[in-house]
Amino acid sequence: MAEDKTPDPVDIHVGRRLRMRRKDLGYSQQSLADALGLTFQQVQKYEGGSNRISASKLHATAMFLKTPIGFFFEGLDDPEEADTTAADLANEMAAFWSQPGGPELARSYLAIPSTGMRKHLVDLAKAIAGEE
Repeated sequence: MAEDKTPDPVDIHVGRRLRMRRKDLGYSQQSLADALGLTFQQVQKYEGGSNRISASKLHATAMFLKTPIGFFFEGLDDPEEADTTAADLANEMAAFWSQPGGPELARSYLAIPSTGMRKHLVDLAKAIAGEE
C-alpha cells in the first residue's frame, strides 16, 4: 500500500505562519537555516508543509524569531469541548502576577515554612475577598 504524500493541513498552516513571521522580521530562509543548523532547503520544506517541524525545532524557531509557540497554531480549530482548565489557570496566574504586590505576595507565601500558616493565610485572603 502506497503512503499518502499529501502534507497534513496542520503542517501547512504551521509552515505558512513560520514564513509569515520570518518575512515580517526580514530574515532570509538561509539566515533562519543557519540559526537552526539546517539547510535553507529544509526551511523551504518546513514552510511548504512538506516536512513536519519537530517540537524541538519549533521551539528553537520560536526562540530565534522571538515568537510565542502558540503563534504558529493561531487560527487552527481547537478540539470541541476542549479542557481549558490549564489555560484558565495560566490566565489567572498572569493576572495575579501583573497586579501590584502579586509577585511579592507569591514569593512571601512560598517562603512561609509552615503549611499550617500558609493555610491560615489562604483562609484570611478568602475571608477578605468574601469567598468563605
